Amino acid sequence: MNRDLRAVFGEMVAVAAIGLSWSLLSQLNAWLFAGLEHTSRAHWIFLPAAFRPLAILLFGRTGMLGLVLGSCLTISGTTDAFAAVTLSLILGISPWAAVKFGKAILDIPQSLAGLKARHIVLLCFLCAGTNAVTLNGYLWLLGQLDGGAIQVVTVFVGDMAGSTIVLFLISVLLAQIRPPRLQA
Repeated sequence: MNRDLRAVFGEMVAVAAIGLSWSLLSQLNAWLFAGLEHTSRAHWIFLPAAFRPLAILLFGRTGMLGLVLGSCLTISGTTDAFAAVTLSLILGISPWAAVKFGKAILDIPQSLAGLKARHIVLLCFLCAGTNAVTLNGYLWLLGQLDGGAIQVVTVFVGDMAGSTIVLFLISVLLAQIRPPRLQA
C-alpha cells in the first residue's frame, strides 16, 4: 500500500472511530442523565460536548467528519433523511467553525503549542454557543423546535455542564497519573 492510500485509510479509520465514539458517548449520556432531558435534542447535562472541541483540536477536518458521521448515527431514524443529514452536517461543521475561530482569536498555533486550560474552556464555550444557536435555529426553521427558547438555553447549559464535568475528570485523572514534580 503506498503512502497516499495509507493516509486515506488512516483518515477513514479515524473518522469511523470518532463517529462511533460520538454515538456511544451520546447513548451513554442519554442513559446516565435520562431524568435531565428537556427534549430529545436538549439535555441539561451533555457529557459528549467536551468531545467536540477535543476531536477537532486533535484531528482537525478528520474530527469534524467524525462528528458528522457520529451525529448521523445518533440522529438516523429520529427525523426524515434530509433533516438528519442536514442536522449531522450542522453538528459537525458548527463546532469545527467555532474551534477555527477560537484558535484564530486566541492565537493558538496548529501544533497546539502553548494550549492552556483556559483556551480549552473558551473553545468549549464557543462550541456550546454555536451548537445551541445553529441546532435550534435549524429546528426552528423546520418547525420542530419542541422546547421553545428554553431549549436554546438548555443546549448551551447542558454542553457547558457536560464539558466542565469531563474536563474536571480529565484533570483529576492526569493529576493522578502524572509523576510528581521534583522540588528544588
